[in-house]
Amino acid sequence: MKNIALTGTIGSGKTLICSVFERLGVPVFVADKEAIKCYKDKTFLSEIATEFGNKILENGQLNKKALANIVFTDNKKLEKLNSMVHPRVLEMYNLWQESQKAPYTIMESAIVLEIGWGKKFDKIITVDSPKKISIERAMKRDNLSYDEIEERMNNQFSNEEKIKRADYIIHHDNKTMLLPQILEINNQIITKK
Repeated sequence: MKNIALTGTIGSGKTLICSVFERLGVPVFVADKEAIKCYKDKTFLSEIATEFGNKILENGQLNKKALANIVFTDNKKLEKLNSMVHPRVLEMYNLWQESQKAPYTIMESAIVLEIGWGKKFDKIITVDSPKKISIERAMKRDNLSYDEIEERMNNQFSNEEKIKRADYIIHHDNKTMLLPQILEINNQIITKK
């Protein structure tokens, strides 16, 4: 079974593209959704609160905005959080993938390259979307300001850097049709050794 990563900047349209792959029968693991499960684990939440302070907790639950305000303004704190979350997510992915029965699976993650996981995958798909369009999408979806989205983008590789490291590129610019691109990539992944 081939192991594929799908990445792109915040707001690039990864979720929409993954939903098309799922319609084609490709199992998709969404790293962000799985990471959220980590924060529901009381032991892990306690570790995070010890590291970042109790202000990240609200009624015993994670206050995502409070944590985001801490880590997206301090690279060292973001690295620390990543070092706590990412090994758990990778372990979840490996267990999940073992139970799949398809020619390939996809892990969707905005930061798969940034955290050094690129070599763990057979191929990398990058969703290429103009920065302005990505920011507008993310602002609408996440109810965040332009500056907040841009700050988060600054903690990710640029679109250009992600494209350089990609085996496949899907252009999501509100002009180019998505389905033919996805079908072509799906065909190549299935047919190439």
